[in-house]
Amino acid sequence: MTDSTTTSPRRRRRALLAGLAVAGIAVIVAACGSSSSALTGKTWQLTAITEKVPAFQGVVPSAEQTKYTINFATGGTFEAKADCNNVAGSYTTPGSNGLNITVGPSTLAACPAGSLGDVYVVALGNAASFAIASDVLTITLKDGGTLVYTIAPSASSASPAAIASAKPTTAPTTAPTAAPTTAPTTAPTAKPTTAPTTAPSTAPGLGDLTGKVWQLTTITERVPPFQGVVPVADQPKYTINFATDGTFSAIADCNNVAGSYTTTATGGLTIVPGPTTGAACPEGSLGGRYVTALGNAVSYAIATNVLTITLKDGGTLAYTIPK
Repeated sequence: MTDSTTTSPRRRRRALLAGLAVAGIAVIVAACGSSSSALTGKTWQLTAITEKVPAFQGVVPSAEQTKYTINFATGGTFEAKADCNNVAGSYTTPGSNGLNITVGPSTLAACPAGSLGDVYVVALGNAASFAIASDVLTITLKDGGTLVYTIAPSASSASPAAIASAKPTTAPTTAPTAAPTTAPTTAPTAKPTTAPTTAPSTAPGLGDLTGKVWQLTTITERVPPFQGVVPVADQPKYTINFATDGTFSAIADCNNVAGSYTTTATGGLTIVPGPTTGAACPEGSLGGRYVTALGNAVSYAIATNVLTITLKDGGTLAYTIPK
């Protein structure tokens, strides 16, 4: 027969350990729930953004912070402002502080020179984790960069004024639902009211823009600072073709763009992007940045089959003609 004085302490010890294990699990579950729920019910305003690849760091002035926001709903969807555009999408919070954001429908307005809109949207799609301390939200990106937010003053009533007309009824897929057509499905809504004046091909430093498919090789911006080189294999994904009637067609990675343009005899160039397909390009795409840059064109020059378009902020788009 077993001595009750020996087994009783063992039973009490086992019961104590089991109780501690259950309590530990409860604490972990509670911590996960509270951490995730702390994201919702607030409008977060962006104060700073950093990226490691490519290297970039920007501080959002106080007066501009209301233009860069995000609002996480309890149902796993979000709404955001990216300067002059509104964005919708879905998110998940795996583990204790994981964060995956899937960017969905977005309006397609051309924001002014110096906008952080495109950089911000790309960064959201690269979210990896989050932390909240003293009403400051820090989202860490896959490349080690960060998005830093504070709570908007009237968070309970704040929300984006006009979200994209079609919100996702289910979580958006990471891949585009339909491959873009080889040409824009809609013609530009408006052509120039007067015939564009094309710079004479004999003018020094100028040449004929039309009749060629120009492939993008590099893109630089001054405000905010950015420089990107397009790998040779990807250059057919970033092109522009100027027609003689003052319209253009372009490829911006997984999307196609149409629009109008005008030139001057001294090399001035104005580009007005119009209809574009709305596919979600893969991570690291330059598509959104490229379309924005086109809308900021001010002049051009052609030398030895190299086209250089200068932007309003002093940046450039450089192209070559494929062999």
